[in-house]
Amino acid sequence: MPSLQPDRILQLLGPAGRCLNLVMVERIDSTNQHLLMLADQGAPHGYCLVAQHQLAGRGRQGRAWLSDGEGSLTFSLLWRFQGGAATLAGLPLVVSLAVAQALERLAVDGLALKWPNDLLRHGRKIAGVLVEISDALDGAVGAVIGIGLNVVLEEALSDQLTSPATDLRDDRGAAPARDVVLASVLEILIGHLQQFSEGGFEPFEAAWMLRCAHRERMIRLTLPNRRVEIGECAGLSKEGALLLRQNGAITRFHAGDISLRLS
Repeated sequence: MPSLQPDRILQLLGPAGRCLNLVMVERIDSTNQHLLMLADQGAPHGYCLVAQHQLAGRGRQGRAWLSDGEGSLTFSLLWRFQGGAATLAGLPLVVSLAVAQALERLAVDGLALKWPNDLLRHGRKIAGVLVEISDALDGAVGAVIGIGLNVVLEEALSDQLTSPATDLRDDRGAAPARDVVLASVLEILIGHLQQFSEGGFEPFEAAWMLRCAHRERMIRLTLPNRRVEIGECAGLSKEGALLLRQNGAITRFHAGDISLRLS
């Protein structure tokens, strides 16, 4: 696929692009890792670091995020919020929702959200979100929002993955251009972040649950201490915690090192 063009992306973004400081790099180990360093050094709100090729991407729980350059979209966005880090619990959910809605606008079908930060297409992973917190600056906390998305997943990369994955190609084998996808994601994401900073996760809960891959289904949660909890996915709290119904009682589980599998 063609290389990403910053001018083209900003043109597609229109007025929303005024919120961004868009920086494109040819190769980088991890956009999140590099932007975390820049954030701690005072990088501006709205700094968006996009990699043509990411060599050592990271996911949740220290997992690697593999990408193949021109077939992948990998970028990180610095967004500063007033208040402490505890107010950002639902942020990964808002980000994954923004990605889903951006792809829906591009007529990508079969999308579903997997709590807390994955996007599926026809049951296979298509994108992941990693939110990391930088040091507070002038009373604001910086969130480095990393997104990795498979636009065209080549077989050589697919064979290296530990879980089933897919990409944006349609039945004819065609996928939207990466700059179009990036502009669509950023436009919706910027609006969601602005709304989240004012009202938290609660305004997004219904839209997220509408796309939830495990809504009202029996699921299995593996906690950090390896304890397993089984119950029915009963929705989300207004902060974005997963609600699990067990023997008629509701228990909350917050994002972290919790894995989710169908029971």
